[in-house]
Amino acid sequence: MLATDAQGVVVDYGDRQPDGHIDHLYCHPEMVGTGVGSAIYAEMETIARAAGIAVLFVEASEGARRRVERRGFTMDARNDFSINGVASHNYRMSKRIA
Repeated sequence: MLATDAQGVVVDYGDRQPDGHIDHLYCHPEMVGTGVGSAIYAEMETIARAAGIAVLFVEASEGARRRVERRGFTMDARNDFSINGVASHNYRMSKRIA
């Protein structure tokens, strides 16, 4: 799902897998606070519900965690991992929608 500006430039996008995993949800920094990200998420949830998906889930970064919580997701687990020897983590979060 994409949102573009008047010139056709992508300013927001979201991608949900058939199992309910929200793989991507991005908003261009200049569009933060305009409501376009909220609109994309709301439409993703509506489409998921219509497809019979009962639970959405995401792996949220530390920076995204609060935004995801504001959308009603709860933390299921913290995932610790390393990338090229650098320790990192994210949070598996889910939301029941049906």
